[in-house]
Amino acid sequence: MPPKRKRTPNGSSTDLTLDTTRSPLNDASGDDARESTSQNEDSSGSKSPEPAAKRSRPANGRADSTDSDLDVEEALEHGEGGERGKMRMEEPPRAGLVDPKGYHTNPPPEGRPVRVYADGVFDLFHLGHMRQLQQAKQAFPDVYLIVGVTGDKETHRRKGLTVLSGKERAESVRHCKWVDEVVEDCPWIITDTPEFIEKYQIDYVAHDDIPYGADEGDDIYSPIKEQGKFLVTQRTEGVSTTGIISKIIRDYDQYITRQLKRGTSRQELNVSWLKKNELDIKRTVAELRDNIRTNWTTTGQELGKELRQMWQANGSRPASPARSSRDEPNLSPRLSNVPSASAVAHLSHLDIPKSPTGTPSTNSSDFAAGYSLGLIGGVRSWMARSRRTLNDTRQSSPESGDEDSSRATSPKDMERGRRSSRLANGGADTE
Repeated sequence: MPPKRKRTPNGSSTDLTLDTTRSPLNDASGDDARESTSQNEDSSGSKSPEPAAKRSRPANGRADSTDSDLDVEEALEHGEGGERGKMRMEEPPRAGLVDPKGYHTNPPPEGRPVRVYADGVFDLFHLGHMRQLQQAKQAFPDVYLIVGVTGDKETHRRKGLTVLSGKERAESVRHCKWVDEVVEDCPWIITDTPEFIEKYQIDYVAHDDIPYGADEGDDIYSPIKEQGKFLVTQRTEGVSTTGIISKIIRDYDQYITRQLKRGTSRQELNVSWLKKNELDIKRTVAELRDNIRTNWTTTGQELGKELRQMWQANGSRPASPARSSRDEPNLSPRLSNVPSASAVAHLSHLDIPKSPTGTPSTNSSDFAAGYSLGLIGGVRSWMARSRRTLNDTRQSSPESGDEDSSRATSPKDMERGRRSSRLANGGADTE
């Protein structure tokens, strides 16, 4: 009995023995399907290949994934700029590991959370503030952290202008995960108000050990240290509100340019019209310089191709802009014998194509030599025009003097001269 045939969508029929994509379980006669599969394995010595749709590699053995796919995988693994894994700082030490200089810290209370207090201005709430609060929160296993934020009135009187308002500074602190409670408009010197310490049941005050001076004394935390309630925290080197403001002032022009580019008006930035235009010019020049640096190689190659096409279209020597000796009789023999090697050296920035052997090809050398001759010829012609213009300018003075003398010796002037001489000699003015 001949094998069954299956009708394909395009109207042609194929043997069932060749239909290896169907599963034996989906076939009406499973035995025939299994027999046909075993026959294919015996005849070829291996299993039938997978359908083309399931193949992951083409015939040349290269993977189907393109370079862009590899770039995406690289970015996912190492970050967009390859900086993943390099943007983490070491954990700060917990507060209270060392006693304040010259003082001793009391042991913590037991059986309840330790209530730690930290205060500050917290302007431009930054990494240094966060790491200080982290140290205070991790000083003991169970800590309730209270943070006091000074008000605008007292802060401006003692430290000057702040970037953020008191409301913004307090709200910034509230969003820190280490903070349990925020006290607005806290006392500047906590020891001046014992009622404040009693109200919030403060066990320790956390701050760095550097003396914090004020009008009232050299170190406002000295009484707290004497009571043994001071927890020493470590500062984050190089990070402070003063440092951030100093960076902005140092790079003032760059930040002003950045804001103007983003659409901020000069009135909002308190920048004069003259300063704005000066920065606009600097920005335009910088962008032009960056574009030239970025596109220099591509632009040089395109320029070389255009010049070669133009010179060949004009019927000149292949790949050379230099005209023949008949067209340029005054060309110096020294310029007509410029070696190609020197021309290539002068035009190395154009990325002249090289032959497979690694040396510049003949056409490339001719192009370089012709390009050099063209530049030299342009300079010579410019110098010649300058000389002619200078000579014409120098010759204009005598010519103007001749015109003046010719006007002075016109017939009318001569007649006036004769009459004057007659009167001087006492003669009559008659013909």
